[in-house]
Amino acid sequence: MQVCGRLTTAVDTAIETLWKAALADLPDRQARLLSTDCALVAHGGYGRRQLAPLSDIDLMVLHQPGAVREAEQLTQRLTRDIFDVGLDLGQSLRTIDDALQMAKSDAVVATSLVESRLVVGDASLVERFKTAYSATLQRRGRNACKQFVAARKAERDKYGETVYLLEPNLKRSRGALRDVHLLRWLWYVQTGVCDLDRLHSMGVISKFDHHRLCSSRDFLLRVRNDLHFGAARASDTLHRAEQLRIAKAMGYSEGGGLRAVERFMRDYFRHAAHVSFLTTRVADLTTANKGGVSRVLEPVLSRAVAGGYRVGFNEVTATAVGLDRLRRMPEEAIKLVEVARDTDRRIAQETWYAVYRAAPDYPTDVSPETGERFLKLLAKPIGLGTALKRLHELAVLERIVPALARTRCLLQFNQYHKFTVDEHCLRSVDQATRFAERQDTLGEVYRQLPNKALLHLALLLHDLGKGQEGDHSVTGEAIARRTAARLRLDDADADQLALLVRQHLAMSLLAFRRNTNDPDLVAEFAKLVGTRETLAKLFVLTCADMAAVGPGVLNDWKVGVLSDLYLRTDDTLADVRRPQEDRHGAARTAVWQILRGPERDDSLLKEFFGSLPVSFVAGRSPGAVASTLRRLKRVYQTSEGEHQGQVEVWGNYLADGRTLELIAAIADGAGRGVFSAMAGALASKGLSILSAETTIVAHGVLLLRYAAEDSRMSEATNAAEANRRVQSLCAAATSSIGRDEPPVFPQVWGADRHVAQAALTGQPDEVRIDTTLSDECAIVEVFTIDRVGLLYRLARALHELDLVIRFAKIATSLDQVVDVFYVTERDGTKPTDNDRLETVRHQLMGVLEAA
Repeated sequence: MQVCGRLTTAVDTAIETLWKAALADLPDRQARLLSTDCALVAHGGYGRRQLAPLSDIDLMVLHQPGAVREAEQLTQRLTRDIFDVGLDLGQSLRTIDDALQMAKSDAVVATSLVESRLVVGDASLVERFKTAYSATLQRRGRNACKQFVAARKAERDKYGETVYLLEPNLKRSRGALRDVHLLRWLWYVQTGVCDLDRLHSMGVISKFDHHRLCSSRDFLLRVRNDLHFGAARASDTLHRAEQLRIAKAMGYSEGGGLRAVERFMRDYFRHAAHVSFLTTRVADLTTANKGGVSRVLEPVLSRAVAGGYRVGFNEVTATAVGLDRLRRMPEEAIKLVEVARDTDRRIAQETWYAVYRAAPDYPTDVSPETGERFLKLLAKPIGLGTALKRLHELAVLERIVPALARTRCLLQFNQYHKFTVDEHCLRSVDQATRFAERQDTLGEVYRQLPNKALLHLALLLHDLGKGQEGDHSVTGEAIARRTAARLRLDDADADQLALLVRQHLAMSLLAFRRNTNDPDLVAEFAKLVGTRETLAKLFVLTCADMAAVGPGVLNDWKVGVLSDLYLRTDDTLADVRRPQEDRHGAARTAVWQILRGPERDDSLLKEFFGSLPVSFVAGRSPGAVASTLRRLKRVYQTSEGEHQGQVEVWGNYLADGRTLELIAAIADGAGRGVFSAMAGALASKGLSILSAETTIVAHGVLLLRYAAEDSRMSEATNAAEANRRVQSLCAAATSSIGRDEPPVFPQVWGADRHVAQAALTGQPDEVRIDTTLSDECAIVEVFTIDRVGLLYRLARALHELDLVIRFAKIATSLDQVVDVFYVTERDGTKPTDNDRLETVRHQLMGVLEAA
């Protein structure tokens, strides 16, 4: 505030000097007229005396109707002079009536004029305007408040509706400075005063709210000032590089498992959450319709429920008895949230605030009644996400699960997670409940779960070990066991909860970084999870965890990969091979029904079907498998004839419209380096490869499968356009084989900044090689920042090392991409010699350093 105040004073002085200089150059009559009929009025941030270092100067030239020409001349002169001294000016020329009229139709004008302040000129003119404007707003009352709140909501929709954005806008995101301004404007409509100290002395703001609001305002202003000084421009977005710089400048240090920047951003989010909470409460109070028919009928038509609450038209209100219980008993707060959920009503502001103030004094132990009610809440999926969010906003949830207090507003300083730890955990529960609507394996598994409360509790806990020393999964397991004891879970449920939290990453790691066609890997995973019920919960938890990271992270392809692993692991846990054999046999029968008469006895087709991976058959329609068999036969027979090196490439988009599956059949001897060539071709067309798998089927034919994300496509793309795109990609992949020149990769706007931002986390490039996990292949894992063409360059390097890529997957690990390759020597043996492996590691690190 001191910096802003001094900047404002300096600008006031400069403008007053320019005003006097302009008047001095005018004839005496004009100068006298302007000094009595005109004034310069600061508004907006300048009017509040909260001018940021490089913000615009918002200035209104207010004049009497009889001084129009003189005011216009003055405005032209001042505009030129103010620009000449290096200030950015936003100016307007208005009479009192002009200003009042514009404010009625334009919320931006209306709110900026609340902050009007005389800089120089006729003080009585400004006072008449302020008196008239205040009276106008107070007459409009609730309608003016609604206008201000609606305009602010539109702004939040554009800049971020949640407090917990990775790179918030300090002025316009939820909980940022604009919400502080909104509070001032709403209180001004109600009282004619917008100064926080005066509002406190008038009893409008409690001591508690005044202290928190002023503290948050000062923190946000300090960060914004530092941001302007550091960027040397009017920038309000807190980018990751600036987060690091400002955290250091403000004296934050590393410790307790948290980086300095994470401590700084946690404080930012806490302040933003305080502001957002108060803004929501005041906005509801000032826009609520408490008059007329509603006021008369509310007491008559509302009904008593749950022994202490009344349900009205729009909200749930606690009675005196209910308020007394809410101040003492956390189980009553859960009951209140349940009533609001079950009746689809919001919680009345007075009741909400009573709980919010009482929650810090709730008992530290969880009573049997509180534990039982909380578990019942978790067992009911409908509206659970909203209910838990309400309990968290009220600070009740952390009295039941204390670990939530530590992770409240805790930033994960990477670009993979879009939300803070607590927000991510809450969103994961909400995402899981939405799976009930899916008509696929995931939806079916969720609907059939016998104890959903335990799954939802595991999701709530799964990342709470973050922000502490050591592996967050191990720390999370300890948190899960403490939580189980607090809630008095039996030993079996406690063990399952601990396992789900400890192993919450296991299924995604296996599905997206390992070859799950290996039955030994599936068997080991089945041994890890132990029971079919635990597997089902881990499957749903894995999908919900991914879905809660951000929009589009969990797509249909990923659900399909996880579903395939789930089904085969479930068969293993059922201790029978019959379901797998039955499904494969049924698939073969369905495929043979598609084949035409003579094809059903074709020995080549039988050989090719027998050599297809089980996952390939299970994941496709009978028609698609039949088409693949015909293509494999055609490629083989053509290669045996006069046209050596036959290749066929085909593909289609999945239901999400963005994920492409591209399949290639390549005859033995068609060319070397096929994997890298096709990967380069797809990347050159702007695709991001998610997974690639190579299989040698009957007669040495190579079956190559890619899954890739195509940012140019969407669900809205029409079928004809999608088909043209597929044909173009297939042609590019086909022509890449045997081509010597490297592909040309597109320049993606913003890609350099993305790489630079990811590099801020300081994660090193790394190449790991394992020769123990697979009997047939060495597994090469490359950890690095993703960039266009990386997979092509890595695959090309492996090809030049005379290694054959048998299987590949591309996964994410925070801000890094993990390229996983299963490789063999050209003779099919597994590379194991230490010198050979070190050469591979050295060559791949060279690729990363050159990229």
